[in-house]
Amino acid sequence: MPDRRITKVSGAAAITHAENSVRRLILEGFFTPGERVSDTALSDELGVSRTTIREAFQRLVKDGLINVIPNRGAFVIKLSRDEITKLYEVREALEVHAVRLATEKASVERLIALQGMLSVTEISIVEHGGRYPIELDFHEMIFELAGNSLLTEHANQVNAKLRLSRSKSGFMPSRARDAYAEHVAILNAMLRRDVLSAVDAMRIHISNSRLNSEESENSTNPLKQILLKR
Repeated sequence: MPDRRITKVSGAAAITHAENSVRRLILEGFFTPGERVSDTALSDELGVSRTTIREAFQRLVKDGLINVIPNRGAFVIKLSRDEITKLYEVREALEVHAVRLATEKASVERLIALQGMLSVTEISIVEHGGRYPIELDFHEMIFELAGNSLLTEHANQVNAKLRLSRSKSGFMPSRARDAYAEHVAILNAMLRRDVLSAVDAMRIHISNSRLNSEESENSTNPLKQILLKR
């Protein structure tokens, strides 16, 4: 795990750093849905006070990532299977429409730029032991190319919730490689301006994402640190 200790910062800056660190740990699957998040362990790991960690928790409650239960502690939000199913149905509708718009409207230059990002993604997957780099968000770029801010807003709301169910599947080497290949198939159809093929490829990708999310629900993230289990 990268060194996340905070040095020479305090107050609001320390809270923001702690908030971002805990958010990343949750979204990368170090903490699983329903798991208790220890303020003591995080305080030691990040080098800040427990009060700072608790302030960070309150911000994450507003983001819908954790739930703080009095006298019990903070827990990562756990979506029900029915909630996940409904969210994926909405996600598919939004992503299919976005890829249709992007295929029709995006300039060749921007599609080539997206192709370049996928090349970097492929290298990153190899260098990080099969983990898909969350900072290289292919879907975010698709929505940007679609050019519909309202569509993007709704997608962000849905994906913020779904990231919890998808966090562990991105750490599965086979899924990361498959997701990359599926992204390439989508982009190739876009480069050909083949709307129907791009839509079909996106539907397949979302379906596979959902299946892998369900399969990884009871798995353990192999990168999880013993320290954070305390």
